[in-house]
Amino acid sequence: MSHRPRVSFIGGAERMEPDLLALGDELGIDVEFHGGHTRGTGSARLASLVQRTNLLVIITGTNSHNAVHVAKRTANRHGIPVRILRACGVGTARALLAEVARAAGF
Repeated sequence: MSHRPRVSFIGGAERMEPDLLALGDELGIDVEFHGGHTRGTGSARLASLVQRTNLLVIITGTNSHNAVHVAKRTANRHGIPVRILRACGVGTARALLAEVARAAGF
């Protein structure tokens, strides 16, 4: 059995979470979310999520400067590809997940 790719969305995607989790499951992709909150243990949880993903999607329009910085820095250190989007609606996210599924051969 093939390894399921993992795509993580940082910031602003919480409202789409149920739809994207279902679509990811249909396409054979694990989808994760982080709200971009970095207070308390938020930065550590963000860095942990980035380290276990295959593609990181950072939505800058709804993210704090610190969350973007932590996510980009962690991704760079671990060689994780990053897509930076100013905004991301359901259609954009669906197209991105479909692209990942095609690239992974699913």
